[in-house]
Amino acid sequence: MSVDAVVEWPNFLHIPQEDSLTVSRPKGQALSPYIWWNGEIQTAQTQSIHYYANALHYGTAVFEGIRCYPTEGGPALFRLEDHMQRLLGSAKLYGMNVPYTVEQLCQGAIDVTRKNGVSNAYIRPLAFFGYGPIDITPKKECSVNVFIATRELGYFLGEKALRNGIRTMVSSWRKFPHACMPTMAKASGHYANSVLAAHEAYDRGFDDAILLNLDGTVSSTSGGNVFFVKGHTLFTNDETSAIVPGITRDSVLTLARDADVEVKIRPFTREELLRADEVFETGTAAEITPIHEIDGVEFRTGKNTLAAQLQRTYMAAVTGKNAQHADWLTLVGS
Repeated sequence: MSVDAVVEWPNFLHIPQEDSLTVSRPKGQALSPYIWWNGEIQTAQTQSIHYYANALHYGTAVFEGIRCYPTEGGPALFRLEDHMQRLLGSAKLYGMNVPYTVEQLCQGAIDVTRKNGVSNAYIRPLAFFGYGPIDITPKKECSVNVFIATRELGYFLGEKALRNGIRTMVSSWRKFPHACMPTMAKASGHYANSVLAAHEAYDRGFDDAILLNLDGTVSSTSGGNVFFVKGHTLFTNDETSAIVPGITRDSVLTLARDADVEVKIRPFTREELLRADEVFETGTAAEITPIHEIDGVEFRTGKNTLAAQLQRTYMAAVTGKNAQHADWLTLVGS
């Protein structure tokens, strides 16, 4: 049976049929008035970072991006503990002694989200080396500071992108290999590589860029993980392809396996990607965004694709409509 003939993929029938993408979302990215700063909620506008903060000069910061979604039980943070655990793991790789536990950071995120009264939002925890001498061994003398900020966020790449997909190009910039830097860490300095690729795509009229590894295999988009569908099989790569192993990526893999979709995780080439039936990227901000073009090569999009079914299943999970994964949500409360 051809993929085009499939209306419902296996075991997706338990997911509500309503289109969660039509739920009203904020149009901009308005900043919230309060911030969690080194353990206390304070007015965001009163906070400042020293101009000689080590992180500003050398990129020595680690961060996370966490989504807040509206649910029937109120605003909920998606996979909060997993994000905070990864934050501390990234900090450890950079010799950063964060003075807060996972539990304290989770509570900080809950408190500041509640204080700001947001429901469709992006939560940004960030730990950084602060003021100290001009030195590339900041753990000797620089303080470690942590903040958790929130801002409204609706459609990161636009509602049309979630429905119809985006145009991408393969960047001329390659992804730095994990032998040179810890690619699994979500560190600020690493994203200079992504900025170069994203600017190249922007200057050429594309929505995003795909970065290849030095050996020509696919790594990631400028800020997300890459999936493709061939036949009835879902493919993505792993840590050996110099990716940040995304939490949205892990969620999609779980939801696919729940639905008995065959999943293969291995390195793949640009040629394999260009021969795919469907391609999509995942990330906290991008959620599940179809890719309808790579360098002029077009791919299938639409409501009968696997990407669309996974997107619907994912939206059900993050908005509290999938009881099987209720543990992914942390309610903010009143």
